Amino acid sequence: MKPLFRLFICASLAFMTVSAQQEGRINDKELRAWADNGDADSQFELGLRLLTGEGLVKNETEGVAWVEKAANQKHLRAQFIMGSIYEDGMGVKQNDATAFDWYRKSAENGFAPAQHAVAMAYDLGKGVKLNAEKATEWLEKSAEQNHAPAQTALAAKYERGVGTDKSPAKAALFYLRAAQQDFVPAMSRLANLYYTGIGVPVDFRRAGAWYQRAARSEDPWAANNLAWFLSTCPDESLHNGEQAVQLASRALRIMDEAGEEQRYEMIDTKAACLARNGEYLEAVLWQKKALALLPEDKDLPPEERQSLETEFKARLKLYQKQTPYTEAEPQSSEDGAPLPQDTILQEEGVPGGTPAKPKNSKGKGRGTVV
Repeated sequence: MKPLFRLFICASLAFMTVSAQQEGRINDKELRAWADNGDADSQFELGLRLLTGEGLVKNETEGVAWVEKAANQKHLRAQFIMGSIYEDGMGVKQNDATAFDWYRKSAENGFAPAQHAVAMAYDLGKGVKLNAEKATEWLEKSAEQNHAPAQTALAAKYERGVGTDKSPAKAALFYLRAAQQDFVPAMSRLANLYYTGIGVPVDFRRAGAWYQRAARSEDPWAANNLAWFLSTCPDESLHNGEQAVQLASRALRIMDEAGEEQRYEMIDTKAACLARNGEYLEAVLWQKKALALLPEDKDLPPEERQSLETEFKARLKLYQKQTPYTEAEPQSSEDGAPLPQDTILQEEGVPGGTPAKPKNSKGKGRGTVV
């Protein structure tokens, strides 16, 4: 089961459980009676409980049948779940085209998560012909309803100019809207724009505040990003080697606990943090480990692998000379505009926050901030 699908089901069940308790109908027999009488909400709840085994004996086949009954009554969440059922092959034969049809039915009736799903299908060519422009159209519909994942995906399109005209400033605005809903990927992307001066003026304090908020989640990459920021930021007043080491270690621990392979980007970050904290011998060892892991990424284009290898070796030489790595000053893009709606500094109690004034451009370090 996909993570977002799981979250949606859990949220739906939690909502329905509260509603059921308030209405005094929480037992199996009464739920089935309501479903048998054609109540779409009851059919949907019964279907979800059978699909997940939440409160009932799990029976995927029967669960699908009940969810479909609700979906055929134009129950928007049921239509959306039917799309997920066919996309995942849960109790049915996996079929991307059927999944898309169900997503589209829910989307056309205005359900924001389904509109996002339709957009992703067009973006990936799953169950429908790939069409980046149509994907953007559906993301816009979902984003208008304040759906944070769609706002983030739409921002990424504006940032890269895929399926729409490139506009980093618009990207920053949509990332902000999603970030203000505590959507971690949007927080990280917005922080990166502030860090690099793309779409907004360079502002290290705002970048740090958003990295900090994102890192409160259990997302290992959010912890990694903040660790990199605290150890390599061009503004030396924001360095904190000790905290950076703790965050880098936490990112790696989360990956280990999830059974994920160690990533050379995170190993590179750990080395930078150790160097910033004055632990140069360990930094050298970790940087060598990052170099050793780099060739194992078979999906990395040769030119990008060569570029990373050059960067990693340059940092290794610094640590061997007992010198920490600091990224070069970025230069704000000409079309960057401030975001007056961004109140992160006040919310986090961060003093200052005036945009940094870049020195003569030295080029933009890649680092591992994503």
